[in-house]
Amino acid sequence: MVLVVVGVVVAAIQLNLFSDDARRLRTEGERIAALLTALADETVTSGAPLAVSFSEQGYAFWQREEDQAQASVPESPRDTAQNRSVEARWRLRPGDELFAARQMPPGIRIAEVRIRQRPLSRSAKEPERLVFSPSGMHPPFTVVLALGDLRVLVVSDALGNLSVEDDVGEADQ
Repeated sequence: MVLVVVGVVVAAIQLNLFSDDARRLRTEGERIAALLTALADETVTSGAPLAVSFSEQGYAFWQREEDQAQASVPESPRDTAQNRSVEARWRLRPGDELFAARQMPPGIRIAEVRIRQRPLSRSAKEPERLVFSPSGMHPPFTVVLALGDLRVLVVSDALGNLSVEDDVGEADQ
């Protein structure tokens, strides 16, 4: 009888811990989706491209430097080493509480970011950016958040429809 009670208590604790972790991860995914939706809206209303970069520990928001913002540069869906010399320079978005750089909560990490199914470089020194165009269009992307073996996907199509989905696969360690 005592073993049955202990077994039930242990199972309840494990189930509760799993639920808390899954809830924390999903909440962070929803937070990122909301911020990216707000960034896309800000891009359209301001008429200037804005961008976001990711590292395993967090993400940051970018805007074009003022002196280069007026240059007639073709819009690119990404900021890669190949086209950096052609595109305007970027700087972290200053003095903006909503779009301030953010660190992931303890235990949660950004496991992967894909743009058009291509992995995005998450280098801290030379971050590759996901650029949002004032036209409202941006490349389809996926941000994979991980907490232990749990994963949540923040998915966007080219029309800007964002969703947060649970992933049943195991997280990369």
